[in-house]
Amino acid sequence: MAFTSRSRLKHFSFFRAVLESDLMTKLKCLTVILALAFTASISSSVVAKGDAGRGKRLARDCFACHGPDGYSPSPINPKIGGQHERYIYLALQQYVEGSRTHSLMRGSVLGRSDQELQDISAYYASQPGYLTRREIRQRVREGLPAEEQGAQQGGPPHGGGAPPKFDHSDQIAKYNSMLAQAIYDAEQVTETVVDSVCSSLSGDATVDSDNDGLADAYDAAPNDAGEFAADVSGDGFFEICNIEQFEAIGSLGAQEGASSTLDRSVRMARNYQVVRDLDASSIENFEPIGNCGPEGNCMITFDRFGFQGTVDGQGHTIRGLHVSKPSGGGIGLFGVLGQSGTVRNLVIEDGVVVGRGGAGLMVGSNFGIVYQCSAQGEVAGELAIGALVGGSAGLVAYSEASGKVSGNQAIGGLVGDMRGAIYFSWADVDVAGSRGMGGLVGLNTFGFVLSSYATGSVVGSNDLGGLVGMNTDAKVRNSYSEAKVEGDGNNIGGLVGFNSLSDVRNSYATGEVYGADNVGGLVGRNNGTVRQSYAAGKVTSEGTAGGISGITVAGEEKDSFWSADAQLEKSADLGALTGEQSGWSPLQPSAVELIDYYCDTNRNGFIDPQERNDDNYVWNFGSASEPPRIRCTAQSGGQNQG
Repeated sequence: MAFTSRSRLKHFSFFRAVLESDLMTKLKCLTVILALAFTASISSSVVAKGDAGRGKRLARDCFACHGPDGYSPSPINPKIGGQHERYIYLALQQYVEGSRTHSLMRGSVLGRSDQELQDISAYYASQPGYLTRREIRQRVREGLPAEEQGAQQGGPPHGGGAPPKFDHSDQIAKYNSMLAQAIYDAEQVTETVVDSVCSSLSGDATVDSDNDGLADAYDAAPNDAGEFAADVSGDGFFEICNIEQFEAIGSLGAQEGASSTLDRSVRMARNYQVVRDLDASSIENFEPIGNCGPEGNCMITFDRFGFQGTVDGQGHTIRGLHVSKPSGGGIGLFGVLGQSGTVRNLVIEDGVVVGRGGAGLMVGSNFGIVYQCSAQGEVAGELAIGALVGGSAGLVAYSEASGKVSGNQAIGGLVGDMRGAIYFSWADVDVAGSRGMGGLVGLNTFGFVLSSYATGSVVGSNDLGGLVGMNTDAKVRNSYSEAKVEGDGNNIGGLVGFNSLSDVRNSYATGEVYGADNVGGLVGRNNGTVRQSYAAGKVTSEGTAGGISGITVAGEEKDSFWSADAQLEKSADLGALTGEQSGWSPLQPSAVELIDYYCDTNRNGFIDPQERNDDNYVWNFGSASEPPRIRCTAQSGGQNQG
């Protein structure tokens, strides 16, 4: 069903027109998308037939959308279990070659070896395709041994049981360490460097004396082709005084006829600090700092050609940024931020970024740390598009975004496509497109959203959520959405659209939710777990709907509530809830579950004795006239890392 508010998409008509025009003339170009999928390391030798055992390991990233047995948990994905091996292999090949154009599929297989495609095909072909999901569940309930569940029909053995879940422990420890490092590094800056250090830059804007591609007016060493910046303050950070100098971090000497003796790898590993607000409107099309390499493919190069140093914005603002590369990937102020890279304390205002995949105002493809950053503007693209960061395998913490984002799939208000983490951040963005879109994150695969929130709106078709569009083997903790969500398809949720093999805990949604089928106040389609959460928004659907989940398939809802305002059965008066009634604030929480009940105010990843008090519970129940609120969020400044 269509909604009149979908007319909001017209806001992005200009950017979509630019994209479509460029793509029509560049169909043969290799598109660049941020790959956030783990790739197994196996022999590249070609064999005649795929190995189903290896294929099962390789296909793990496919489970969230296609199921471990090829029976998709979502009706909009094809069922591939039991299909002929050759058919599956040829289809995967076509996605790699581009003759099949589904962007999520192409992003998943691009960069895979021919042998890996054969192995994945062999695995899914070995599954019992003629058993319905109901029959498989029935056999599980009847207690038949796993190896007999398929054999009962004379077919190949079925794996049975729930698929293995991703172990988040090491990843969470990694992100906690990254956050601790970011906080520590920022605290080492004891003095603010003022813009008086830029007084020596007074050359001619029409002359380039050293022929390094940077005019004398912007060059801290106008007569030295081996330098463009200076560390006047002596603190180890090279001062950035103008937008041309900023751009030169990545592009010095790259202009036609220019040359520089300062190696790119040196420039890209340095530390820099912005010492004044910068006007980027003078550059018609800013060249992103860091890219996906000579072949333009981040799925092969990852962060090898990314920025690996630190940029400290010192709270300064870059205004009027414009980056337009409609057929490119890794597009933003920073095209690619490497694993060792950090951008902090930087603000972008009135920015416009257009790319194909991995596009965001601050960072296109992030493998490092984005800390205490803010971006406002408009971003348009195809896949992995976010207002702040396009695709992220790193950490985004204490950051925010506002504006408008438009695309096709994996579109988010803060981050488009993520398998990293978001801590204590928020977005107020109007998100529009097709599938896999969220007010904070579009596609969250193996990722972790902690103490963050979204407002604004999400308008599209399938798999839409006020916070996260598609949550696949991921975690959402202590977070909420006030965004309005409208879809004309399936799996529409106030917080998460499609929750597959994922865990949502201590979270809530209050925005109105509209959709055609599988529409929930909190989750549209739930194949995971929802605990200690609530929904308080009106739910409207032409088909299946629910206060918490629109439909639950092989998932669970526990200790969760929804408001009477949802106009559905089994509603509750949220304002009357107390810690005792809900079970969310018990007098004596289990010693092994403390992280689920208290805020981690000192950010050490544990709940220390001094943190176990009534004023530090995750939930603040307030007065009976309003529903419970979360204490440890980006808004409140609390810290909980469970």
